[in-house]
Amino acid sequence: MASPARARIGFLVKTYPKLSETFILEEILGLERIGIDLHIFSLNPPRDAAVHAAFAQVKAPLTYLPKAAFSLTNLLTQAKRALRHPVRYTKTLWFALNRPEPNGVRDCLRAGALAEKLAQQGIEHLHTHFISEPAGVAELVNRLTGMPFSISAHAKDIYLSDPPILRRKLDAAKFTVTCTAYNRSHLASIAPMANIFRMYHGIDLARFPGADPADRANPPLILSVGRLREKKGFATLIKSCLALHLSGIAFRCEIVGYGEEQAKLQRSIDSYGLASIVFLTGKMTHTELIERYRRASLFVLPSQIAEDGDRDGIPNVLLEAMAMELPVVSTVVSGIPEVIENGVNGLLIPPQDVPALTQAITTILLDSNLQSQMGKAGRRLVDSMFSNQRNLLLLRDLLAGAALAKPQKSIAVGQEEPLRAH
Repeated sequence: MASPARARIGFLVKTYPKLSETFILEEILGLERIGIDLHIFSLNPPRDAAVHAAFAQVKAPLTYLPKAAFSLTNLLTQAKRALRHPVRYTKTLWFALNRPEPNGVRDCLRAGALAEKLAQQGIEHLHTHFISEPAGVAELVNRLTGMPFSISAHAKDIYLSDPPILRRKLDAAKFTVTCTAYNRSHLASIAPMANIFRMYHGIDLARFPGADPADRANPPLILSVGRLREKKGFATLIKSCLALHLSGIAFRCEIVGYGEEQAKLQRSIDSYGLASIVFLTGKMTHTELIERYRRASLFVLPSQIAEDGDRDGIPNVLLEAMAMELPVVSTVVSGIPEVIENGVNGLLIPPQDVPALTQAITTILLDSNLQSQMGKAGRRLVDSMFSNQRNLLLLRDLLAGAALAKPQKSIAVGQEEPLRAH
């Protein structure tokens, strides 16, 4: 039997590689550094032409599940499994057909294909990112084979899923980790008996060398990064840029990212007459983004809760900016106050509050000493609480215990026991 440190773990994601999911990349690299033997499985091929250079450092093999779930090859695979295990296969298919989520038959066929690949690779446990579609496939693999699975739950997948579906998956999983205490409490209120752990996303500080004030752009660069969607609050940032411009403050603002609100945000920039100072830069590789961090004076992410309930957890870009010794401005939404101590490493404001955002940006931009103090405090916090090496010890122990069918008792020093809301 494999040793705990070398247990083979299947690692299921929706799309790999994906430019906007650097937290998954960081986790894979971190797990490999501490001795976890991974095999990555992806439901979908990549859609991004550009990828981060760090993807080349990943050692784990990568397998894509059949794009055509109803292909003849995959149907023959399913038929063989159904003949070998007719009762289990029939019960799983019946469950998939009757669950509330859509695409039950497709996901059952995907699960059957994945089950074969897991068996061929000698994998002992399946860990999946996102409690939505990937966890749904992992749940079906568990029903087909009995293989235990676990979940990394984040923000969108949590708050856009119906509570009964969340409860079913949380109860079926061996354990679930989530990236904020806020998420952890929310999930525990839905599934009181599930094993749920708070595990902050970590970053590799070696990849973020800090800042030199001499590198700062002139006029000052206000930087923001994220998918161009409602929950990021970029519309509020653009309105604040208009107020800053009208008050005579010199600056340049770059919003790095892509998404469904790009055209709408660009129209706002143009209508406010800000096209020469506010820019939607589109996609960037991590190397390009680090250069932007280096030149920025301030990082702003005015997150908000979207109309459909979607919200951030702790965006990794906040941690990256703080690691680069940038002061940050963000909002009292979800897990963000778990990383920003107001007045110490950044400023917290209410969401969608343009005057408060404008004042916070002004306060930091006009005080170089405050920029330096907050930047250094931010890097210290990331080093002490959000180091990949520290946080991933919890996941390592949980994965090793699950793969060897042991109770989850070997929790890394300083980490919390699972939260159960009785």
